[in-house]
Amino acid sequence: MRPHARVFTLIVLLLAGGLPLLADASIRCGGNIVQRGDSTFDLLAICGEPTLREPVRFSLLPDGRSAIAVERWYYNRGPQRLVRIVDIRDGRVQRIDSGGYGFNRVPGSRCPAQQLQRGMNRLELLARCGEPDATQTLEIGRFKPGHARRLVAVREEWYYDYGSGQIPRIVHLQAGKVIRVEQGRRR
Repeated sequence: MRPHARVFTLIVLLLAGGLPLLADASIRCGGNIVQRGDSTFDLLAICGEPTLREPVRFSLLPDGRSAIAVERWYYNRGPQRLVRIVDIRDGRVQRIDSGGYGFNRVPGSRCPAQQLQRGMNRLELLARCGEPDATQTLEIGRFKPGHARRLVAVREEWYYDYGSGQIPRIVHLQAGKVIRVEQGRRR
């Protein structure tokens, strides 16, 4: 294949989504770049404190103590830029993804129940719909063969009460993502 034909093929694959975009391999803050493998100290020094931090997975040790195995950091830089989602493991940047466009939160706002959707991340849910009226944390765990520790994914249920005569919603989150929205009982 001729060199210019290779370049053309690469461009077509990138535009068609056949290859991952290189932009998701790093996060740019000011004039500096953080990429996979960099330390959380570098990430904080370059990009500052994230908008939100959440534990995604943790380990239960035989003595009952727990240790965070994977933490997710969200950087919301407003409606003109994409939210950057950074997974941290063992003090290092493990993965960098892009969410949808960022947003400016209106304090005290509550989204209509129809906007509670599967696939939203925790930051989107909080920014668009506000704090839930009640929460409960559950856990999903499994033991790895040959390991003394149990890996646990964080699972939560958030309750949104829309008031008298309205149907409340129960939002199920697992590892920071909405996996299901169900109707509660009307009061």
